[in-house]
Amino acid sequence: MPTLKAHCSDATKARFRALAKSNGLTESTLLRRMAVTIIARQGDTHATPPAAEMHGGKGGTGSRVMLRLRPAEMQAIRALAEPEGYSAQAWIVRQLRYRLEGAMPFAKEELSAQHDAIRELSAVGRNLNTLTHRLLRSGQFEAGLLDLQTLAKSVERLRREMTATTTRASHRAHRNG
Repeated sequence: MPTLKAHCSDATKARFRALAKSNGLTESTLLRRMAVTIIARQGDTHATPPAAEMHGGKGGTGSRVMLRLRPAEMQAIRALAEPEGYSAQAWIVRQLRYRLEGAMPFAKEELSAQHDAIRELSAVGRNLNTLTHRLLRSGQFEAGLLDLQTLAKSVERLRREMTATTTRASHRAHRNG
C-alpha cells in the first residue's frame, strides 16, 4: 500500500495522536480515513468512502496481527512451542485456531504419526479391496485363503495409535485452555 506522509509541528502531531487514541485507532488508520473521506466528498457531498479503505490496510480482512508481548511471555510461549516442533508464531496461530474453530492442536510429531497411520490404513484398505475382488472373480473366496486375524490386528493397532494420539492432543488442549 502506498505511503502518505506529512510534516507538522510537535503540537499538531501530539493532538493528532490523542485524537486517534481517543477513537481507538492508530495514527495511520485515522490519517487514511480522513484522506479517503475528504477525497470521496470532493465531487459529491453525500459520497460514502469505500469501506475497504476505512479499516486497516486490507479493509479489516488482513491476515496479519501484530502483538506486543513481554519478554517473559515470549519465553513461556517458546518453551511451550519448541518441544512440539513449532515456532512461537506457529504455536500462537494453532492456539487461536483451536479456540476459534475447535481445531485440535496437534504437535508436529502427532500430526506425522496420524498421517502415517492414515497412509497405512489406506494401504490396508486398498490391498483388502484388491484381494477381495480377485478372490470373488476367481471363485476362490474361501476362509482359509485370507489371514483375516492378522489383518484385523493390524487395523486395531493403527486404530489404537490414532486414538492415543488424539487423546494426548485433546488432554493437552484442555490442560492449556
